[in-house]
Amino acid sequence: MPNVHRCRGVLLALVLALLCASPALAQGARAIGTIGDLVGRCLVTSHGETEARPLSAGAEVYEGDRIRTGAGARLRLELIDGSVVQLGEQTDLTLDWFLRAPDLGSQNVLLRVSAGIFRAIVELALPRSAFEVQTATAVASVRGTDWIAEAAADATAIVALDGRVAVRNIRPGIVGEVVLGPGEGTTVEADEPPTAVSVWGEARRTSFIDRTTVP
Repeated sequence: MPNVHRCRGVLLALVLALLCASPALAQGARAIGTIGDLVGRCLVTSHGETEARPLSAGAEVYEGDRIRTGAGARLRLELIDGSVVQLGEQTDLTLDWFLRAPDLGSQNVLLRVSAGIFRAIVELALPRSAFEVQTATAVASVRGTDWIAEAAADATAIVALDGRVAVRNIRPGIVGEVVLGPGEGTTVEADEPPTAVSVWGEARRTSFIDRTTVP
């Protein structure tokens, strides 16, 4: 009998260790995406945690995860709906929420980028889909598109490469929204509506593409 109790104690300790090592497993969470490719040092902090862990290709990510890329690092995140988010160096992204109900034909995604540069290639396969990205100054509501944004504390620059993206200031009291088409861009400063839509030159677009491409 003592051996049985000892075995049960060891098994319980193993289960507790696994749950502590994986907050997502402890919560019964389902992965919302995987890391495709990355270069350099990339970290993830799970919701409710304070310590970051290194990321590697093939790692699963969960709602609430905060992902950061270091100097010279880049990362490709593949979401379960087919969308792809590519992070350039020194970028800070939080997967705020990812609500997907294929049986109901709906999906609602919110990402937050506090700093850095990223590219979003979004698939809106379900009839009632919303894919929104927030920065310190702007809100971008995607309408099935490929676009890039560079976010800082006081301004966000956004360019659409394909499809359409609606952009407004994140502060509700600031009136004004623009809709970008392919090749068009805007800048949203802290206390201002988006600037008038303009066609970005090839050099500027290419620079944004190069900085978010994972080798």
